[in-house]
Amino acid sequence: MKVLCCGFFPALQRTLEFASFRVNEVNRARNVSVAVGGKATNTARVLKILGADSLMFSFAGGGNGETVRRILDQEQLSCRWVETEAETRICQTLLSDDRDGCTELVENSPPLSAREWKAFVKTFAELENGFDRIVFSGNLPPHAPLDIYAELLSLTDGKKVLIDTSGPSLLAALEHRPAVVKINAEEIRNTLKNAAPVGELAEELMARGAGAVGITQGKSQAMLFMPGAAYTFRIPQIEALNPIGSGDSVSAGIVFALAKGSSLPEAFIFGLACGTSNAMNLNPGVVKSEQIAELVPQIKIET
Repeated sequence: MKVLCCGFFPALQRTLEFASFRVNEVNRARNVSVAVGGKATNTARVLKILGADSLMFSFAGGGNGETVRRILDQEQLSCRWVETEAETRICQTLLSDDRDGCTELVENSPPLSAREWKAFVKTFAELENGFDRIVFSGNLPPHAPLDIYAELLSLTDGKKVLIDTSGPSLLAALEHRPAVVKINAEEIRNTLKNAAPVGELAEELMARGAGAVGITQGKSQAMLFMPGAAYTFRIPQIEALNPIGSGDSVSAGIVFALAKGSSLPEAFIFGLACGTSNAMNLNPGVVKSEQIAELVPQIKIET
């Protein structure tokens, strides 16, 4: 099983842990860990853990880009890079014992040149035919071409594509009929600029070209909409260490299970188990098979 994980902006991810955190005060971290984040990176990492032959395809540039490449080489995560003059971004996650959840400090990537975007599209065209499944992931900053996902999707078979993005770039891509759109509840409302029930919004995305729509809501129930069918999934409550990368882990699990022959509802359950396992581990894009095995039967599905 070969899966291409396509995204544009990986990040040098610093996770800082605090006993307590106070705004407008000096806060000393008790521990700092450095990894590589970004949606495509997390997705490819989880697929590798699951046993797939995954390739992460992205931009890298500057000193941060060199560090990102070195870390992923040490992880033995297969990557294909398009060189850019723009410095790879740094993102920071703040975790505190006295607060639920986490605080994210996210940099946007600097603008890329038209030449660099063209190089990305050209390289994708050379790569895509060799993969059984393709995952496109990541929301776009204002400087990115809004039709970039549509352009890439036009070069491949939408039946093998899961796309995890939102906004105008998603709407532009739907005419090329991706098999699965993975999105969260807030993103789908913002994308369609509509506060209607998410089931109605999922129907609109399918009318525009999505084969199916999977919607996550963090700890709350997830939903899957297919032509003529709708499902809800109750997520087991766990003690989360770091939820960053959980959505990407869901995408990885869905694609992995589909490639293994599961139905889409079965694959969605497996993906949700992967996303929950990710939240139980400190570093993003890390799941454990024993956790997934325990979680799958705990995820309850309702038609």
